[in-house]
Amino acid sequence: MPALSEMLAFNPRHLKVFLAVARAGSVARAAEVVPRVQSAITRSIQELEADLAVPLFERHSHGMLLTEFGAALRARAESAYAELDAARESLAALCADARWNANAPILTLSIGRQRLQVFVELMKQRHMGTVAEQFGISQPAVSQALREVEQGLGLALAARTAGGIVPNAAGEQLAFHLRRALAELARAREEILSLQQGITGRVTVGTLSLGRGWLLPQAITRITQAHPRIRISTVEGSFEHLASLLHAGELDFILGGLRPQEQMAGFRTHPIFGSGIVLLARTGHPLCESLQRDGWRGLEGARWVLPHRNTWTRSSLEATLAERQLPRAEVVVETADNTITRALVMTGDLITAASPHLFQEEIASGQLAVLPLAPTASPRDIGIVVRANGTPTVAGRLLIESVMGAMNGAAVAD
Repeated sequence: MPALSEMLAFNPRHLKVFLAVARAGSVARAAEVVPRVQSAITRSIQELEADLAVPLFERHSHGMLLTEFGAALRARAESAYAELDAARESLAALCADARWNANAPILTLSIGRQRLQVFVELMKQRHMGTVAEQFGISQPAVSQALREVEQGLGLALAARTAGGIVPNAAGEQLAFHLRRALAELARAREEILSLQQGITGRVTVGTLSLGRGWLLPQAITRITQAHPRIRISTVEGSFEHLASLLHAGELDFILGGLRPQEQMAGFRTHPIFGSGIVLLARTGHPLCESLQRDGWRGLEGARWVLPHRNTWTRSSLEATLAERQLPRAEVVVETADNTITRALVMTGDLITAASPHLFQEEIASGQLAVLPLAPTASPRDIGIVVRANGTPTVAGRLLIESVMGAMNGAAVAD
């Protein structure tokens, strides 16, 4: 997704009026729904069209019809307002015993554009000085943005401390749904640009180790050659971190090892291929020959570089060793960094367990050897994770299709 400063390239104050006209089909009928005179409604639509540099309606004597640009904006605006409705429901549940304003300006995106941006970023960064520097404003102005939102709602949203702010449950929920709403508006702008200029837009992918080193780069090469105006960003991290960003609408999808279904609430998964694990050592390592003779017992005394405990790879290896009644692996280095693992295994006598897809180039070139022992782990699904109720942008959908295409074009063994 774009940076927050790009998310509000148009003034969200006008969206409520825009939706009223889109639903009613005319300014006159919209004026019966929103408390504004017709001239003010017309002015809001004109300002929104000026911000986006496209016509949103076709004007006719009998009313106003959405253009293709207007239809794209309406779909995303409806999704954004659905997030605001979800925010109301969350606040109602959390603040059942309090009196608060369910029609507060923040819940219709009707506060000032910068104050909305500042509030959302403050709830994320939790430090007024950092946010003030980011927006080029004073810390009192940041504090005022938070105070304005709280006063409009009639609720406290965060505690002020010497080290920054600490959002309470109501603040966390409001910020979460606002981030998702703003992500929808960012997608609206990208889709309008795609309609206007040809396929364009920015895709942000959360990447886990499997697929990052070969599958995603192949897909990016294909899509950027076919659509040169698409821009792609990647975010690396643990599944838990990436899942929180995807939930908030700040990622288009995650690519990597899929988790058990009970960890996938709110997401849809698209498995692409299955990956088992192999044992790897440098070519010429003494184990390459001795394991042919000694089998699993030959691993006693081996020294390992492995991912951290409770990861799928580590747990699979430990289960295999336990089944064979072997001692636990002597782990010299714990790391999730494949670059470190590769260097340590290729230049010394440490061995590792990993998906062969992570090191396929080194295996193919003969720099790394697959040891003649097969762990009993069942293949793990590698694939794509998207929000269950989300709709990808054109650029996002094309990159997902490109990932699928890259896999179909690759000769990959389990």
